[in-house]
Amino acid sequence: MSETVNKRSFGLDLVRAAAGVLVLSVHFFLNNGFYQTPAAGGTMLLACMARMLCMTCVPLFLVLTGYTCIHREWSKAYYRKLLPVLLTYLGASGICLVFRVAVLKEAISPLGMVRRVLDFSAAPYAWYIEMYIGLFLLSPFFNAAWHTLESGGKGMLTLTLMGLTALPGAVNQYRELLPVWWVGVYPMTYYALGAWLREHPLRLKGWKLLACLVGLACLVGLKGYRTAGGGAYVWLPEDQWGSLALTLESVCLFSLLRRAKGERVPRPVGWWVARTAKLALPMYLVSYIADQTVYPVLAQAVPEAHHRLFAMPVVVPVTVLCSQLLAQPVDWAAEALVRLAPQKTKNAQES
Repeated sequence: MSETVNKRSFGLDLVRAAAGVLVLSVHFFLNNGFYQTPAAGGTMLLACMARMLCMTCVPLFLVLTGYTCIHREWSKAYYRKLLPVLLTYLGASGICLVFRVAVLKEAISPLGMVRRVLDFSAAPYAWYIEMYIGLFLLSPFFNAAWHTLESGGKGMLTLTLMGLTALPGAVNQYRELLPVWWVGVYPMTYYALGAWLREHPLRLKGWKLLACLVGLACLVGLKGYRTAGGGAYVWLPEDQWGSLALTLESVCLFSLLRRAKGERVPRPVGWWVARTAKLALPMYLVSYIADQTVYPVLAQAVPEAHHRLFAMPVVVPVTVLCSQLLAQPVDWAAEALVRLAPQKTKNAQES
């Protein structure tokens, strides 16, 4: 039976907010010298495990998209729903370009700025927008096919997508057996998983989901640590966005957060979750500015890279707060421009 999605569901807001914070947490490892530091000692082992947990960020966004958008139907007006996303991207690109020219002193001509906006490099983290646009264009047709299937067919479609995108990395690292051509369509796999979880939510108890999530992160983190052998971190098949490990982790984390009701959550916490959920996309896009500002300070304050992990509980909230402050005017501007568009686009939202 399909579950009715409340637009103000605390659980779904919590998923979106967590995904946004986890993205900036992954950036912590990208910018703090983790990948250049020898993987030796307990601190680096802990870092490998924590990183693997944070890598669920993008999959969470995609599972949530499938969960919330599976009932969208194609119409001529459907494409207008992309407008808030594009406006958000344009606003974030403008802020990032100003920062890159005025602060980082990059030599970018006006024509170069236009080119960077068009090739999605103006905001350096905007690859997600490139991917999302394709997913948005395909989703109503995927939805139409999905709703023609019985439960068994939906399950087989989801398993087929998992087989195409998640299994090759898990199997081929031991012996080349599976084709890898379709690995790049992992957004469709997560979308299908979100649709499946909407109709068939996991019934596992919360502690079991948490144990599976933490256990997977620890096991894969340990594998990455051992594979490095005391040298620089080596990317594993499990590190890819569509990997089997991340797929399972993301399903566990999504299911755990989605069921949160929020009735006993203090009002300030509930407000912060809702606000962070709303700003998740622009916050992510402009986080490049916080990264380029905060991490050089961290590197100067803590010269030894393997000691910087202990600064994560402070540094990540700082980058989140800075990014939220920059994202808020982007969100206001996008909303104002959407209100100027035809009435049908007024309620269009990025999911």
